[in-house]
Amino acid sequence: MKIGEVAKETGLSVSNIRFYERKELLCPRRDQESRYRDYEEEDIRRLKEIRLLRKLGLSLESIYLMYQGQAEYEGLLRRQEEELAEQIGILQGSLELCRRLETEGALSALDVDGWLVWVRQEETKGKRFAAAEEWMEDLAEFSGIASFRGDPYVGKFFFQRNSARILAALVLLSLVLTAVSSVRSGGGVLGKAVIGFWLLYFLGFGLDFLRFHRRRRREEKEGIK
Repeated sequence: MKIGEVAKETGLSVSNIRFYERKELLCPRRDQESRYRDYEEEDIRRLKEIRLLRKLGLSLESIYLMYQGQAEYEGLLRRQEEELAEQIGILQGSLELCRRLETEGALSALDVDGWLVWVRQEETKGKRFAAAEEWMEDLAEFSGIASFRGDPYVGKFFFQRNSARILAALVLLSLVLTAVSSVRSGGGVLGKAVIGFWLLYFLGFGLDFLRFHRRRRREEKEGIK
């Protein structure tokens, strides 16, 4: 069966089918003479399965691991059910808050402090609301004022200069060096050293940012009380 016929049979677009092939979710055989893809019934079945699983919100990575035997179908369903239930809980809390605020009139006349207290009280009862934590703002502030512990040199360097551009340039340079090293020596010492350095750097950066983020949230809560 040709790809156009497969698209009609599965309800998927031709571009989607080719995308799934590039992601190695299926590998149809090719006609020996024309070299065109020849989709068989098992390919049609696989594409329909993928479409169904995607309707659950499962990622392509999870689906790929399942087909590779590195993840169990039942386990994926259980984890997805838990995530969906958590999302529903958050949406229900935010939906209730939205409906309540609709009856309160203009924002300028709203008792904001009173409603924040109500939200906090409801959260202590187990109700969930959309997160109000500004991770990107915290990250921007953190990158401008801090470096992770044990790094008195690189962090100071970023602090004194345009950190975002310099960090992006260094990451690009490290990737280029890694690629060149891998081509020349099959992933030799230089490539491993570059990869190891950046893995350790970003691990330290991430851990220190999490500490910074938690401290900011704690300070905000103590300021509200």
